[in-house]
Amino acid sequence: MRLLLLLCLLHSSLAHAVTLLAAEVPPFVIRPQQGAPTGMAIEVMEEAARRLHESLSIELLPFPRALSQIHHRPDALLLPPAWSPVRAERLSWVAPLIEESFVLLTDRRYHPEPLTLKELDQQNVLIGTLRDSFSHEWLNGRRDLRIELAHDEQLNAQKLARGRIQGWAASWNTARYQQQQNGLPLERLVRGEELARTHLYLAAAPDFPTALAARWQQVIAQMRQDGSLARILAQYDYQAP
Repeated sequence: MRLLLLLCLLHSSLAHAVTLLAAEVPPFVIRPQQGAPTGMAIEVMEEAARRLHESLSIELLPFPRALSQIHHRPDALLLPPAWSPVRAERLSWVAPLIEESFVLLTDRRYHPEPLTLKELDQQNVLIGTLRDSFSHEWLNGRRDLRIELAHDEQLNAQKLARGRIQGWAASWNTARYQQQQNGLPLERLVRGEELARTHLYLAAAPDFPTALAARWQQVIAQMRQDGSLARILAQYDYQAP
């Protein structure tokens, strides 16, 4: 009887767990070699869930798949899309988490001067970026650019280091993280012109329940106010724009 009661309690807990579709965008969402996902946005959500007495069921997905899956999961949350005019009506923007700068980058050995938008428009520069990312959307708005897409940012860091692409469009903190994960010196990254500055969000499908969204929005606002959100970001060497 006691075992049956424990099983019933476990089932009840799992049934009410909040599903979080976590798109792999290090250092915000990181897939470790072993164990549960980590990253600064994951830790923010885990602390928020603890304060709300909620259980999180985290589904780690490639970035493009997470963006498409959320529209078939009206009861799920999504982490960490960047707000953009293109996406504004496609998602419910629950709460801003992290301010981020999206920039052009080059490898100092091949292109020591900061890459500019004017140079992109006027020269035959092959630029790498993550498929369906904020940078991809932004670059798609300009004509006649040579864009090479990758399914994760680690590939872009590798291609830039090998000279296979001349530029890389990415979020600044992601680029720094991937450079280090590939064993490459940070000093080789040349930060070029900023494409845009925006926030990475906790988001959901447009029909996500408003009352539930308000609970998450409120607790994340409290974390920002009491400094706990900033302390989590600092653990990952986050650089604000």
